[in-house]
Amino acid sequence: MAQGMNAGGLSDTAAVKEAMARHGLVPVAWRPWSQLYRAALAFCPRHVLPLLSGGSEQAMEPQHSAHSELAPHTVYGPVPSRRYGVTLGINLLPLGDKHCTFRCTYCQLGPEKHHSAPHTFPDLATLAREVTVALLAQPAIDALVVSGNGEPTLHPQLEAALALLAGLRDAHLPGRAIVVLTAGTELHRPDVRVALRHVDEVAVKLDAGTQAVFAQLDMPWQPLQLDTLTESAAQLEGVAVQTILVRGRVDNTTEAEVAAWLARIRRIQPKRVDLYTLDRKPIDRALELVPLGVAESIAAQVRALGVPCRVFAGL
Repeated sequence: MAQGMNAGGLSDTAAVKEAMARHGLVPVAWRPWSQLYRAALAFCPRHVLPLLSGGSEQAMEPQHSAHSELAPHTVYGPVPSRRYGVTLGINLLPLGDKHCTFRCTYCQLGPEKHHSAPHTFPDLATLAREVTVALLAQPAIDALVVSGNGEPTLHPQLEAALALLAGLRDAHLPGRAIVVLTAGTELHRPDVRVALRHVDEVAVKLDAGTQAVFAQLDMPWQPLQLDTLTESAAQLEGVAVQTILVRGRVDNTTEAEVAAWLARIRRIQPKRVDLYTLDRKPIDRALELVPLGVAESIAAQVRALGVPCRVFAGL
């Protein structure tokens, strides 16, 4: 097969144009920013890869602010990720509002205003259409990350959605990892655990070692024991742990808190721990950036348990 041709004998760009025409999407010119993109096409679907102001490089820069950064579409990006490289974002949650089981004090999505209000989740047909067009565009992505506007495991057809996503990935961009970022609150549900078998990595949030700090930092909507979350994560094979380190109004870097957190890491036995510090001004301005040396010291203690650990620091 000639380079740049797909299985149907069309060039990559022609395939994108054809798919866009079939789904009523409008092509727009675009260009990559910095060196994050390794390849670029002349056409990109506005509905799937939105450019906020005509495709300028400035408009495509990731915005780090204390304002809400809700995903505007079911599929969005490419998005530069400190942990996963250049990613395609998959939002299985309602558009226009945060829908999560936590109210994390550092969350870039802002506060959730209507947790109990009715929500409309993306249907499978919409997901299939938008993911197909995005993958046909073949941006230089490293992973497909399921996250979006809150807790992705709340989707009522989670297994069907993740199976669909895996099938489309295999057909169009084999070898790219599918990652689900989760608060872990739904991992006790058998249907959620079955659904997560369709992805390559599940990264569970574990921001605290004690119940008190957990309640102050992650602020679950419903009463939740940190012990329950820990045990649910421990039952998930090949799980990764993601932990943000903060100081200020809440501090999860004290000696006692870190010791309690390490005990949970020992119980979960994750394949990897990712420690990260604030990379933007948090909604809660009383939170403070943790120095890199502190994060590295905690990472060394994780590695002493025989668990690989990465540190992502900076504001």
